Amino acid sequence: MGQLLALIRKEFLAIWSDKKSRLIIIVPPLIQLILFSFAVTLEVKNISIGILDRDNSTKSQELIRTLKLSDTFTNVYRLEGEIELTSYINSQKVMATLYIPQNFAQKIQMREDTSLQIIGDGRKSNTAQIAEAYIQRAILKIFKKASVRKETFISRNWYNPNLDNFWWILPNLMGSLSMIVALLLTSLSVARERELGTFEQTLVSPLSPTVLIVGKTIPPLIISTIEASFIFFVATILFRVPFIGSFFTLYIGLVSFLFSIVGIGLFISSISNTQQQGILGAFVLVVPYILMSGFATPVENMPSWLIPMTDFVSLKYFLVLLKGVFLKDISFSIALELIVPMLLLGFVTLYLASWMFRRKALN
Repeated sequence: MGQLLALIRKEFLAIWSDKKSRLIIIVPPLIQLILFSFAVTLEVKNISIGILDRDNSTKSQELIRTLKLSDTFTNVYRLEGEIELTSYINSQKVMATLYIPQNFAQKIQMREDTSLQIIGDGRKSNTAQIAEAYIQRAILKIFKKASVRKETFISRNWYNPNLDNFWWILPNLMGSLSMIVALLLTSLSVARERELGTFEQTLVSPLSPTVLIVGKTIPPLIISTIEASFIFFVATILFRVPFIGSFFTLYIGLVSFLFSIVGIGLFISSISNTQQQGILGAFVLVVPYILMSGFATPVENMPSWLIPMTDFVSLKYFLVLLKGVFLKDISFSIALELIVPMLLLGFVTLYLASWMFRRKALN
């Protein structure tokens, strides 16, 4: 135990005395928290659309006014013909266009079927689909006013009633940013000692490989937990994201998740000869980890052959757990189904890192 505590103290001093490590701990998480909170959003605003009105009736003008008064559409351009419509889409001046045919108002008045054409820019498929949905909503208002039938649709969103962007992005950031800190700190650990020439001294010391692994695991785990706690308080106090779950469940899940990430970082560090290689190794892993975790897009939307690979991404389980304890107050039994895979991945990655340390020691 004395050896382990001495090694943990040495790791804390090594992290704090190294300028690169200090910057990794303090500066990037703060910058990313601020930038990502406002920049990463699936909300579609400030859309420009074009309208080609061949009817020029009271109803078509009412529809155009409805679109202009919407907070979603910043610019609503009146187009003169099909050539201008094509030009506006090709030059990306508008995200979508609406074609109002002749006899539009007459068909509405006579309760006949009428059709409007919406042309979206498929180069930005997600934004175009949302823009088309907004236009369709405005059209439905016009049809509803003219229709004798009274149909009422009541939409409700569970767990995030107002679809507040901060309510989903900040729990995601708590997981991804704490992962980046833990991964970078551990991926630089052994590589830093190799550059300083102290790694060989550590290997010939009376420390066993198990003590060495545990001693290098605990400091990044503690620092990353503190970073995640800071993000938690920013989310709940500054951005007022509700937290209705259990602190116990949250932190058990957090430690389990960081445990799985620290093992990966130590494995990367054990095969890296320089800190630059360690950083590059961490970066190579971070991008697919975030993309395959369901951070921005649901895992279910991925190809069927790719979905099984996400089972090895511990961030996927942690993001589900975070949203569960933040917005839903999931029980510990449900959380345990997410915690166990993270712990298993942690033990596997730590075993691989320990095996690599033993191999280096023998060589």
